[in-house]
Amino acid sequence: MRLIFLGCGYLGSNLCNLLRNTTDVSIWGLPSPYAEHVERLEIVDVFATEQLAKMDVRDAIIVDTVAPIASVDRAEREEEALSNLAASYRKMLRVLRNGGAGKLIFFSSGGTVYGSHRQAVDEETPLRPQTLYARSKVLLEQIVAESGLPYVILRLANPYGGYQLNGKKQGVIPILLQKIYTNEVFTLFTTPESVRDYVYITDLAQALRRILDAALDNTVLNVGSGCGKSLAEVIACVETETHKKLRIRQMESAVPQVEYNVLSIQKLQRLTGYAPTISLTEGIRREAQRIRKELAL
Repeated sequence: MRLIFLGCGYLGSNLCNLLRNTTDVSIWGLPSPYAEHVERLEIVDVFATEQLAKMDVRDAIIVDTVAPIASVDRAEREEEALSNLAASYRKMLRVLRNGGAGKLIFFSSGGTVYGSHRQAVDEETPLRPQTLYARSKVLLEQIVAESGLPYVILRLANPYGGYQLNGKKQGVIPILLQKIYTNEVFTLFTTPESVRDYVYITDLAQALRRILDAALDNTVLNVGSGCGKSLAEVIACVETETHKKLRIRQMESAVPQVEYNVLSIQKLQRLTGYAPTISLTEGIRREAQRIRKELAL
């Protein structure tokens, strides 16, 4: 089995490193701050079709962790951004199909595409994307399903753990830990009661490994912990681990907020036997250890 990750960001770099000892794995993408933390990086612009067409993808499983959509400053530009994204993806997928790729695994966003629900959502739940990012994921899911490639669409919960750049706005757990250790103020854009599904990066790698071994095709799977935690609970866990009090400033968000999002992982468990092993407490302990080391504390 040959595995090729597209995109050298947080997910691609960490998953590549976690799977490299058991799988023939490489990563293709543009130079990024994560590049120095991976082996076998091929500098490839995956949306440059002439360049991509020269790469050997025969029978490979392609894992798409590219995050190409950016925010735009005006609502009327969102449709243009989505149209351009769709065109780029269709060309890329055509090159992969013509090159003989064996399968595409596409990382979508279970944390955003469903919108807010007061109960765990399964894969049959109607999609309610509220942001440009969520809309882009829904659009790309459709394009992947129509590409002619065998595919698996993974709707991820909120992954955390492993190496992550300081100063990123995504990933509330490392942000909370960095703020509390440096005594900086954490800006809260939602309510402490908002609930999310957090999955540690090694559990995500385990899920991917099991999906690969199960040889699934043309399906959609939620991947998470299956357990919701409020932001207040996460903050309390961070404060307990660090023995410090977090400084918080509440602000109103300019974008719609998902207040409750937990993924049902019953389908994934039934098809692969997946079971998460890292609790929130243990995951935060590991993240705190990593961040203390980076901050030389």
